[in-house]
Amino acid sequence: MKLNLLPKTVDTSGRAKFALFGGSLVFIGSLLAAFAMAKISGDQLTKVTEKIEEIKPNYTKVVAVATEADTMMSAPQVRQVVVNTALAKSMLASSRVYPDFYDGVKGYIPAFFRITQMSASAVDDKTATLSLTGTVRNAQEYADLMLALLRIPGSTSVSRAGFQAEDVVVPALSEIDQVGKARKESEAPIPDDPLDRLQYFTDQSLPTGYLNSGNFGVTEPGTVKTIRPGESLISVVVTVPKDLRVPNPRATITTLGGATGITAAGAAVAPGAAQGGQPLPGGQD
Repeated sequence: MKLNLLPKTVDTSGRAKFALFGGSLVFIGSLLAAFAMAKISGDQLTKVTEKIEEIKPNYTKVVAVATEADTMMSAPQVRQVVVNTALAKSMLASSRVYPDFYDGVKGYIPAFFRITQMSASAVDDKTATLSLTGTVRNAQEYADLMLALLRIPGSTSVSRAGFQAEDVVVPALSEIDQVGKARKESEAPIPDDPLDRLQYFTDQSLPTGYLNSGNFGVTEPGTVKTIRPGESLISVVVTVPKDLRVPNPRATITTLGGATGITAAGAAVAPGAAQGGQPLPGGQD
């Protein structure tokens, strides 16, 4: 006996037929899409293959030319010409490195610091040192100089040496100076006796006129002025973030095994290379 619990208003046979028909349509549509995609992919593959065959002759020619060029570049004569040309261009480009650096820092050097010598040298590709030699008059200028040079953009340190301070002191009592009169450390005690004190200051007086001190007053061309009376000669080293490296002709030419063809050029640029020069990268290939 078969028992049907569904109401008579519910008919499932129609839905089953619709589901079967709909599934068939979806399956057929999927097959058609798959065939279409396969056809499109095949056409694209055919076009790419034809394009490869079209450019293959040009590719073969490029490879042949590149191989020939590599063979030519490996020849010592060609390699030397290439490196020499690159060296000359690099030296011309670096000819303004040091002048531009000096022009950039001289505006930060205070007027009271009279420079007698200035030089710079490269430490590495990011750091350089600026060396200054000059004179200051007192301890205050010696201290202010450090603050002034720290204004150079990016400066990380300033070291100083050579200042000789001559301060005024109150000395210990002595037989001829029972008061302890203030004087400079390098001077003798000031006597208490009026006549001896008069003679003391007479001996301390400076002559008038040309003193011939530090070559000041000498008018001959090329005369180097040294230290003015009352000043102290000091040296200063400033560390700044600057790449001052220039090509090193000697090191570059040495990699080629000789200096044929650019001996004169190498001699002309040797002074610049002495200030932190580096081998030209092209000379190391």
